[in-house]
Amino acid sequence: MTEPVKGRCMHCRADILVPDTYHHGDHVKCGQCGTRHKVSRGEREGVRLVLADVGPLRDALKANQSMVGRLEDELRGARHSMGLGANGIGLGVAYLIWQVALKDQPMSTHLVWQAVMVGLAAGAALELLNYIALAKRKAITRLSGELEEAREEGRALQQKIREASRV
Repeated sequence: MTEPVKGRCMHCRADILVPDTYHHGDHVKCGQCGTRHKVSRGEREGVRLVLADVGPLRDALKANQSMVGRLEDELRGARHSMGLGANGIGLGVAYLIWQVALKDQPMSTHLVWQAVMVGLAAGAALELLNYIALAKRKAITRLSGELEEAREEGRALQQKIREASRV
């Protein structure tokens, strides 16, 4: 008999000894974490261990996909939110009241359009400031990072499922 071949556990990365008596498709259990693996013997790659039960991986993949969907929705909402820019409307109304009440300007369409322009300019400036330096940019950056991590984790889970289903 030859010496047992070492394989790596897919969960804890510990070495598992696989004796020659284990054939292609047989199950072996990790001594460290208890994860069950299938033995895959190939001519080119030698002994390789893949997960025996992919059910938990599929559940984790579904949870990951729902998390990716939630993060995409949150990111879309953060990008399209009005945030501080909506306060420009209030500034436009305040400008109109200030002109009419304190400066005794007569109410006219010209004054209303002036107030609208003040409101739009203030809203655009506030939204730009919010995007450049404040919470909106931080939220978009955080959500983009979390989304990328979740997508990478999903790809890793899909790869593990594919590898396990080949045996």
